[in-house]
Amino acid sequence: MKINLITLPYAGGNKYAYNTLKPFLHNSIAVVPVELPGRGQRMAQPLLEDIHRMADDLLLQVSGYTDKDYILYGHSMGGILGNLLLHRLKEAGMRLPLHFFVTGCASPKSNHLRTIRHRLPDNGLKEELRILGGLPEEVLSNDDLMEFFLPIIRVDMKALELYQYQPLGRYEVPLTVICGTEEPISDEMAAGWADESVYPPNILRMKGNHFFILHHFETLAELINKEIKGAVYL
Repeated sequence: MKINLITLPYAGGNKYAYNTLKPFLHNSIAVVPVELPGRGQRMAQPLLEDIHRMADDLLLQVSGYTDKDYILYGHSMGGILGNLLLHRLKEAGMRLPLHFFVTGCASPKSNHLRTIRHRLPDNGLKEELRILGGLPEEVLSNDDLMEFFLPIIRVDMKALELYQYQPLGRYEVPLTVICGTEEPISDEMAAGWADESVYPPNILRMKGNHFFILHHFETLAELINKEIKGAVYL
């Protein structure tokens, strides 16, 4: 029996963003990537500039996968989206995931502390992306590619950076929160995830900057595999 791992996009990401994770996952885990409008197979649809509209869109997408056990994973913006999605699932009385994995994302209540990047000129935004480490240099240096990617990234960053946190109670889902050792997320900002779940979050650090996951997909997969080891799937 397969268990679904539903993956949520980071800013500028598409459904293929976590493909490198797949080879390290146990063969009982099926990756189910969701796609926001304005990219990939939904390129013809307008981009969403509001984080709540994004979460509503994701709720429609994942509703078909909540009839059986599943796991949720989001990096950066995907962590904030995952939190909003979980509160929506709880409110709708739908099945919640066995576990929520969050990487590269401070607690939602810390969102007001984010650096505002979406207002930067193109060159400034490119430099910030270079620092964050999410895009290879050959992409950052390609004007044609960046002409395509920058508007998507800018809109996603706008939706994330303008998000105003409101406490929505706690859901009954265990959390694993992983941050990079070189990204500006303090221990206190990570610990704030305790306000979202009835379970104390398992907070870890992995070496690297904001996109440390690109170098730690095998370790991340090991954590996911271990989490469901006691279930009937392994």
